Amino acid sequence: MTTNSQKNPMPKWKKWLLGLGIPAGIIVIALALSPFWADYEKPILRDQLPDPAQVFLQTHYGNSKTALARKDLEWLEKEYEVILTDGIQITFDRHGEWKEIKHKAGCVPMDIVPAPIQEYINENHPGLCVREISQDRREIEVELTNRLELTFSKKNFLLIDWDD
Repeated sequence: MTTNSQKNPMPKWKKWLLGLGIPAGIIVIALALSPFWADYEKPILRDQLPDPAQVFLQTHYGNSKTALARKDLEWLEKEYEVILTDGIQITFDRHGEWKEIKHKAGCVPMDIVPAPIQEYINENHPGLCVREISQDRREIEVELTNRLELTFSKKNFLLIDWDD
């Protein structure tokens, strides 16, 4: 008497379907979800910016005209970018708070730069001004007109990095 201890092997068509079905399913799901992580840029009008961004622009750049304003969506993060006709670029977060300001020529208005950072620059780098400034939750980075980059702690405005 012989016993068949082996299970019936899977038919070839099932192996083929399983081998093709799983990768095809993954591709279909990835394509369906791609709009959620795809970069998306949409031109908008200046008055479609969040209110704090509009107030900021009116306060600090009231005489400048807007060349381009757009809403950028990058991986579930929304931000706004504004380019003024005089070459100034300003990036705002989703709430309308500035994240980055770049001046091609000229200087960032000093009332934007926190007072302790202004004092440090005036004391240690007289005659220079801020050409670019950016901030995140922990740091504020400034680039001076001589291309020196200074990074300050946002909590207590201490210099934490220097890059020339």
